[in-house]
Amino acid sequence: MRLDDSTVDAPAEAEVVCVHDEIPHSQKSRVPATFPARIIADSSAKRTLAAESTTTRNGDTLEIVQREAAAKPRSSSVRLRAAFRDGARSLVRWGEVLRGLTEADLRFRYGRGPGRFARWLLEPFALVGVYLVLVTLVLDRPGTAPGLSLAAAIVPFQVVILTVANAMEAVEVRRPIILNMVFERKLIPISSALTESASFSASFLLVIVMMALYGIVPTTALVWLPIVVLVTLYVAIAAAYAASLLGLWLREFKPFLLSFVRMLFFLAPGLVPLSETRSDIRALLRLNPMTGLFESYRDVFLYGRTPAAWHLLYPFAIASLILLVSVSLYSSEQRHFAKVV
Repeated sequence: MRLDDSTVDAPAEAEVVCVHDEIPHSQKSRVPATFPARIIADSSAKRTLAAESTTTRNGDTLEIVQREAAAKPRSSSVRLRAAFRDGARSLVRWGEVLRGLTEADLRFRYGRGPGRFARWLLEPFALVGVYLVLVTLVLDRPGTAPGLSLAAAIVPFQVVILTVANAMEAVEVRRPIILNMVFERKLIPISSALTESASFSASFLLVIVMMALYGIVPTTALVWLPIVVLVTLYVAIAAAYAASLLGLWLREFKPFLLSFVRMLFFLAPGLVPLSETRSDIRALLRLNPMTGLFESYRDVFLYGRTPAAWHLLYPFAIASLILLVSVSLYSSEQRHFAKVV
């Protein structure tokens, strides 16, 4: 193409004018108006071309690069939604596994006949109901509603000790599915706690009967009951993980381990409230996580007041520490369950 060719298109002339304005005044007369812009050796033009080259890739225009950059947040949101869906599916799958394990335990315990509901309802009375009737109607014990105070301690303790007893045998009882099925074995201790929570819910009938016998009227403190129950189940789940491991490692000492758990009831204000114990040992009794649980139930049912903060936070902290250690050990040991059951 000749430099003075009149066929040079208009955009090229516009580009020449844009660059031509930046040429020193002494050299402007030497540059033709239609001279192609890309052969002008001007430093500012070089910088412009370099900037253009850095904003393009493989011949793509800047507009395409900008569209790709704008599409990145949408890609991140898609990945976030996919991760959320995967997490939701995992939770649903775990829920189905927990439901299956818990239902199998309940069927084994209560049977399949029509009398299973009656057994579920009367089992708490068979365990401790006679003793509570003895304390309430026969013995003349001092204090405020001693039968209700005792029931407020027995109810949470029953779910903990029964969960421990269940968890010690849970892995061996589920030997067939451990050997023949693939599932989340970390859910076995949780299923033990959920199984015993069925008996735990029936135990509240004992509290209702005691409140009726002593004429205790429910108060607004009952709004704290769901939180107290959740902390109790949290403690039971933590104890279940530890008990599952100890049941595998120390099979011959299972009776002694259960006896140790029973001692926690008597090393806490189980028979009497904390306020009726000796002042010089109250600090030691507070170290037992069962103390906070017992006093929480007494606050809700007996005294009609809000539980103290340490009644719930201290058992929660101890359970969290147990979970931190036992879940880590359980995760490493579950791979070898098929060898030890």
